[in-house]
Amino acid sequence: MSPPPFIVLGAGLTGLAAASRLGGEALLLEREAEVGGLCRTRVVNGFHFDCTGHWLHLAAPDMRRWVEELWPDALVELDRRAEIHLYGRRTPYPFQAHTYGLPSAVIADCLLGYFRAREARLCGRAAQPRTFADYILTHLGEGIAQHFMIPYNTKLWTVPPAELDHTWCRRFVPLPAPEEVVRGALAPGPQSQLGYNATFLYPRQGGIGGLGRRLQATLTGELRLGAAVVRLDWRARRLTLADGSTLAYRALVSTAPLADLLAMLVEPPSAVATAAAELRAISVTYWNVGLRGADRPDAPHWTYYPEPAVPFYRAGSTSAAVASMAPAGHRSLYVEVSHPRGAPCPVGDAELLAGLRAVGLCGAAEEPVVLERQLIDCAYVLMDGAYGHARATALDWLATQGILSVGRYGDWTYDSMEGALKSGLNAAARVREMT
Repeated sequence: MSPPPFIVLGAGLTGLAAASRLGGEALLLEREAEVGGLCRTRVVNGFHFDCTGHWLHLAAPDMRRWVEELWPDALVELDRRAEIHLYGRRTPYPFQAHTYGLPSAVIADCLLGYFRAREARLCGRAAQPRTFADYILTHLGEGIAQHFMIPYNTKLWTVPPAELDHTWCRRFVPLPAPEEVVRGALAPGPQSQLGYNATFLYPRQGGIGGLGRRLQATLTGELRLGAAVVRLDWRARRLTLADGSTLAYRALVSTAPLADLLAMLVEPPSAVATAAAELRAISVTYWNVGLRGADRPDAPHWTYYPEPAVPFYRAGSTSAAVASMAPAGHRSLYVEVSHPRGAPCPVGDAELLAGLRAVGLCGAAEEPVVLERQLIDCAYVLMDGAYGHARATALDWLATQGILSVGRYGDWTYDSMEGALKSGLNAAARVREMT
């Protein structure tokens, strides 16, 4: 008899990459009717809507080469156009390098706070950050913290940054040099190249969902769609599916959210059960919005909204990057609202539309061609005080049982699409070493 297969749970980017690398020995299980996970594109009345913003950042040359070989001549490289909407003004992203045009008192707060924080660091008076709020204040100062970083991140994460760890954020919170802060306050200029996402790749046609389909075409093992796992007997190395069938596995690669994977375990050790209870996440409810009228040539790819009066924290437009994402003479938006996982979204359609009109994304009397609401149940993990120990306890124990929990949600972390692909490739190598 042949040995049980390597089973991969979830056909998002991580699971597809892992199953592709494992070849014919892999059985890939996906609960949905199509592959891609959150990297999917929905077509509605001629509009192509991604599952919110999926801009492809490929910093590693080998990863870029691999994706371009999978998808030859399909991608266009774009320079980021991102904005902050604050005090009725629009400034380029990142805020910390673009305060020109804001009220003079705000600019003064941001400059003075930045240089006071810098002086404290250089003179050895700054304490080592313990929280995300500490990191913001230590590196960017009180003004930038007060006017943008604290309100925006509170709105996104649903908890104050003082409750979050800081070690995740170094790649994702760009730190400007003094000259960038000063120049960005004195005069308008080209958008700063700060940050990992200053340029990105995006498909010329059809949306980001094509990446998952390209990865699917590389599979040589079995793929089962509509196969939801409900129970994991880690002692017997056996899965139970929603239809009552069971499957044995040699080793398991899971890309399901770590908290959800732990909930499937049959009689986990008490330390693992305790860790599972401490893992928190937030959901994102988002709206796909189709509007009449094409994007203006300089329309931002996405905009951040830190003020509480605006009901959403971010709105973006794939049609502003690639016009074919909307029918001719139309434009599209994705609009995001975060809330604790398991809690209802506090924003309704009418409130969302009022917000779009208030910030100028929709005309005062304009009615959308498309307005549909979608949910990402597990959108961002909360890296709070319990996060580090709980995550390590769970992941370490799972690995001893032949289970690798990987990818953005399996690893219970914050990462990009490139990170998801890398995680899948690395998991395939690791799982072979385990058996």
